[in-house]
Amino acid sequence: MVDDKKVIIANYLTLLTGILHATVGVLTIGLLELTITVFIFSFFFLYLGYKMIQLMRSNKLDETKRAIIACTTISFLNCLTMVTHILIGSPEDRVYLYIFMIFFIVVDLINFFIFYLKKIELDQMDKYDKISYFAICIIRGIGLGLLFNILAWIGWPPDPNPTMIIYNLVFGTLCLIFGERLYDKKEEKNIQIRALIVLVLGLGVGIVVYFIFPFPNTLVNIILYLIVIPIRIYYLRKKF
Repeated sequence: MVDDKKVIIANYLTLLTGILHATVGVLTIGLLELTITVFIFSFFFLYLGYKMIQLMRSNKLDETKRAIIACTTISFLNCLTMVTHILIGSPEDRVYLYIFMIFFIVVDLINFFIFYLKKIELDQMDKYDKISYFAICIIRGIGLGLLFNILAWIGWPPDPNPTMIIYNLVFGTLCLIFGERLYDKKEEKNIQIRALIVLVLGLGVGIVVYFIFPFPNTLVNIILYLIVIPIRIYYLRKKF
């Protein structure tokens, strides 16, 4: 499905975007939320890109499939984050930043599908596991995104917002936990049911807090919940 050459290219693209994120971090000084966001992603991309290259060189990619999951998740999350920042106009009048952000989106989409397809190949997934894994990547992305959003609610609005901080912390942590368990313990029906309950609760609470504190990232997460919940229900019905 995906040969190793494509994975190697994706690894170097990951390193490149890490370097460019650090560069953009300097260019965005004065735009606090955007600056913090790109510097955080810079660290993840540089670390994961380097780690994946080392795994490929030592022929240990099959033994460390979690690195591929991490790359898939971060690519998806960064793509989503960049799209959100473009829609809300985070770069303000710094037009040149939009060029970088569009580039990041394109690279993230390429890398996402390369890593996603490679993971499917390594695990020899059937059609139900393929869509389940897609949902797992989104769930993990939601979790990381919620935890990142805590930074916004600590510093914006000017006074910290305890309600949104708690919401992001609780459901961000739960999504990461169940994103892990849905992969490790996919044969356990109880895990599937508990994860579905958490996702439904996350959707319900997200809708409520959005109407109280309208924030673009919350709306994006609501849309993602509406995508993954039907997938989890479908998987649960077909596999159990």
